[in-house]
Amino acid sequence: MNYLAHLYLADSDDGHRLGNMAGDWVKGKLGNQDLPERVVSGVRRHRAVDRYSDRHPLMVRARARLPDHRRRVSGIILDMLWDHFLVRHWSQYSNQPLEDFLLDCYRSLERMEPHWPERARRALPRIIREDWLSAYGDLDAVAFSLDRIALRFSRDPGLAGSIRDVRAQYPLLEQDFLTFDLLHTPLEQLDQHLHEREDGVSTDPKPR
Repeated sequence: MNYLAHLYLADSDDGHRLGNMAGDWVKGKLGNQDLPERVVSGVRRHRAVDRYSDRHPLMVRARARLPDHRRRVSGIILDMLWDHFLVRHWSQYSNQPLEDFLLDCYRSLERMEPHWPERARRALPRIIREDWLSAYGDLDAVAFSLDRIALRFSRDPGLAGSIRDVRAQYPLLEQDFLTFDLLHTPLEQLDQHLHEREDGVSTDPKPR
């Protein structure tokens, strides 16, 4: 899951949104973090969502749709692609217009600026100012971002040009996204659903 999906799966208070958004920038044990309780709770859900997604059979199948030389970075590719699909199909998941949801989230993040993790302080202002999250609805923007991430490595692990393989499998990957159960789980049931699936118990979530 990437930024938009994590915000969508967050509770609506400022702290929980920051924790879900900035989860990848918070390293180590949560008990050692100098963060408000609700931010820590958000990071905890972020990590649970990532564990759930990584192990889900549908996500395993989606990663297998990409060529072997992309498998090492297939998680990064799908994280960004899932945000693309969430933008494209937003009205199926929320009655609130995406523009309003993002404005609300950006304001939440700005109010929490004193508590931003140090690792987030370079990226978060740009994400908000340039509205990266709605931009992911354009597949060309996803392609640009993946190519830029490839430049962070001394040797490209398989990200550069990966959008070609995404386009080749686009309809099947889109269907994988649309049938992924977690995004249809009501927020009040989300933590229970994540816990039950980690324990090997299947649930039948209802759409929001």
